[in-house]
Parts: sequence; structure tokens; C-alpha cells
Amino acid sequence: MLRPPLRLAGAARLESTLAARMREASGDLKTMKRAVPSADDVDVHRDANGEPFREMFVMPRRKLRAQMSIEQQTGRAEWKQRSRFDIGNRLAVRKPRSETMEPDQDWPNVWPAARSFNASVVPLPVRMGARPNPERRAPFKKQGNLELVKIPNFLHLTPAAIQRHCEAIKKFCTPFPAELKKEEAVDQFLPMSLYYNDYVHQGSSIRDPRSRVVTTTLKVKHLGLTDAAYQKIQRLAGQRYDEATDTLTILTDRCHTRKQNDDYGQYLLTVLYHEAHKVEQWEQQATRVDALKLEFEGSASKEKIISLLRRAKDCDALSPSVQLSADSKGDEPELQQFAEKWNRYRNEKESPASTRSYAESVKSLLGIPKLV
Repeated sequence: MLRPPLRLAGAARLESTLAARMREASGDLKTMKRAVPSADDVDVHRDANGEPFREMFVMPRRKLRAQMSIEQQTGRAEWKQRSRFDIGNRLAVRKPRSETMEPDQDWPNVWPAARSFNASVVPLPVRMGARPNPERRAPFKKQGNLELVKIPNFLHLTPAAIQRHCEAIKKFCTPFPAELKKEEAVDQFLPMSLYYNDYVHQGSSIRDPRSRVVTTTLKVKHLGLTDAAYQKIQRLAGQRYDEATDTLTILTDRCHTRKQNDDYGQYLLTVLYHEAHKVEQWEQQATRVDALKLEFEGSASKEKIISLLRRAKDCDALSPSVQLSADSKGDEPELQQFAEKWNRYRNEKESPASTRSYAESVKSLLGIPKLV
């Protein structure tokens, strides 16, 4: 069985209509003299009725892009510059605002409040991001940089904006009272203090759970409590009361916002104050043993001191600072001073200084002479 002769791709290309048009455009028909095959030589496909298939053009007969390019390069065609089909949309797009800003513009009007970063508004060459070799390639530019959008910025807190805000609220402020410049006066007229913290950090959220914590401090002596109420509020407060500074500290962090924790702290102080003034029926049965501190009044030490002072007047070696009669109740000033040092020595933490002070008060009260 004989096979039909193979036709090379180049030959098929030369016989195509596109190749003929390319030759016509380039003017190579004179150099390439080749007879155009007739209709009888060309294998024409015919349908069932014997009619040949006619050439069909999807696009109208016009010059191809390659043909027009060749004519333009050879100078046989004049190139007409045409506008883009979207020239209207391109002209309608405004340049970024950052490229048209003046150096002496009013920046607080451009960025008046806190907002996310906008690259088209900020006229600064800001860069942010991490790259493997930062010494070779700089971080990413501000256009389309999500890292700059994630973090909070302080472009609204420029010195000019802060000064403008201060001038706006200055008319609503009053000068600080000159009488409260001393720490003692502040403690006297403003006994309660509130403490809270604001946190600024880099992250996806500007919220910080630690900023809701509120600490309330108060000097208990300013509440005007009785001795019983004073002891009761110490029992209720527990470790929140510092006896050395007479300060009650309440830390509230249970609520979700700072305002709620502040209100909760005020509520706790109110409850403590009213509960301290309440006297239950079982509280009336309290004895001396139930007291928080030892008291010189009514103690066995007071009876012994009074007994020693009454017998000391019969001793020639002793010269007590106070002379007690048989019906004395122990309310003399010298005995009251000794009672204060006795209370301090028994209720406070023992130290060499407190021991020496108590010993000196005993010697002074009983009139014990110093050793030579």
C-alpha cells in the first residue's frame, strides 16, 4: 500500500492565505516567482451536490496586526495614534492625596481623630515588614501594607493637635488649689484615691485587659468610726487594711470595663462602712479575749503597776514619778503615758528600739535609778 507523499510544514505555510498576504505586504512577490496553483491543481473539497466549499472569514477582510506592523516599520503606512478605550476612566482617577499635599498644610485637619493607616493620605515614606535579608532589600512600602493597618497609630496626636485640644478645653478648667500643694493637705481634704493604668502596645487590638483594673485607697481615720466599728472594719477588710499607714486598699478587676470596676469599688466601701456600724446581738457577748489588740485598760498589768506604785512610796531606794492614793483609779497623766508605750510594745512587732523604749518607761514610772 502506497502512502501519500508527506507535505512539509514550511510548504503548507507558504501556500496559506496568511503567507501570501505577508509576502504582499513585504513586497517579496518579485523575488519569489512561483506560480499560483490553479483551481484544478488544488484539492478542493466538495459537498454532496458537487459544489466546492467557499472560504469563510470570521472577521472582515482587513489588514492583520502583523501586516500593519510591517507597513509601519517599512514606512509605507502612516501610524495614527489613538486613545485608549478607557481614557475617560483613567483621567477621572485622582492622584494620591499624599503627592499633592503642601509641606505647610494644617495636619490636624487632615488627620483629626484616631483611624487606621491610609497610605494615600500620609505623605511619609513609611515602610514596615520583615524580609530575609533586610540589608539588601528594604521593608515593604506603605502602599497595600497590611502591617501598617493592623497596628494603632498616633498621627492624630501630633504636638499641634495636642496644643489645639488643650486650648479648647482650657476654658473649662480651673487652676489647681494652692492650699492642696502640700501632701498633708491632700490627705486631709482628699482622703480617697483611685489608681488605674493605660497600656499602649503593638497588636491587632488596642484593648488590654489590665487597663480595667481599678485600685481604691482610703484613710480609715477620715471615716469617723467608733472603736468598735474601727475594729470591725479591720476584721471585714482583712489583709486589705494596712495598720502601719491606716490605709484601706480595695482592688477590683471582676467587671469588664474600668467604669464598672470603679462603681463596684465604691459599692464595697459603702457596704463596709454600714456593716461596721451594725451591732449584732451576738457581738454584745464579746469579751476581752475576742479583741484584736491587747489593751492596758482592764489588764492584769495595770493592776500590778498600781500595786507596785502604792508600795514604792514605802521604799527609800525608789522614787516613783507618780504618787497613788488608796482610792486612785489609775487615770494620772504619767500612768496614761506608760499605758501608750505598753500598748505599742505589746501590739506592734518587737524590735530592739521598742524594747529599750518600754524599759525606759518602766524605770521612769517606778523611779528605778540608773546603774553607774
